[in-house]
Amino acid sequence: MVSSSEKTIRLVVVDDHILFAEGTVSLLSSVPYISVVATAKNGRDCLKFVKAEHPDVVLLDINLPDYCGTDLIEKIKELDSDVRIIMLTGQDPAAYVNVSLKKGAHGFLLKDCSKTEMITAILQVSRGEFYFSQNMAPYLRTAIIGEEIEINTRLIDEEIQGKSLTPKEIEIIELIAKGLHNREIASTLGIKNRTVDFHVTNILPKLGVKSRFEAVLIYMKGKEESGRIS
Repeated sequence: MVSSSEKTIRLVVVDDHILFAEGTVSLLSSVPYISVVATAKNGRDCLKFVKAEHPDVVLLDINLPDYCGTDLIEKIKELDSDVRIIMLTGQDPAAYVNVSLKKGAHGFLLKDCSKTEMITAILQVSRGEFYFSQNMAPYLRTAIIGEEIEINTRLIDEEIQGKSLTPKEIEIIELIAKGLHNREIASTLGIKNRTVDFHVTNILPKLGVKSRFEAVLIYMKGKEESGRIS
């Protein structure tokens, strides 16, 4: 949740499917800390609203009648470098992930996401972090986001609640357990913030939890039961 002391997140929704755009606005209307300042049905209107409204976050559909959403990323950044961009698609995102991230997108949502996930993505991105739909893990495993994401496909021989974590995920959750935030973990490991975000996005569903705190509790319990606490 966002405290009352935090500013309202100004959002622009860009989608040529009017029903989806209106539905998104309706869903978010009940969230007091998110304000949809404009909706655009094409790239031209998107750029106009970004220039006029200076939103915090743009929810950007990939397929627009006059632009490919990925081509708008740089144009949006030219108008306002501080805008955070979440790409939105109802199609197979495999062809768009790399180019979107390289051009400066800050997250990816699939159109079948829940209201809760959409709100989470907007909040997380507005705070300077990255967000990827949990269903996007298969596409992100081969994505290059400023560096090669090193995913060790050899699952280690440590079962936690019936799920296997990779060595990198173990390394990251150990740092989470020490109280480090994603930015601090990235600095400690010498990797990018969004790479940490990607791994955390994988860790939570593997452990069957929704929060970092729950993940740490289950992880530490698993270590204790297996006698691996030093």
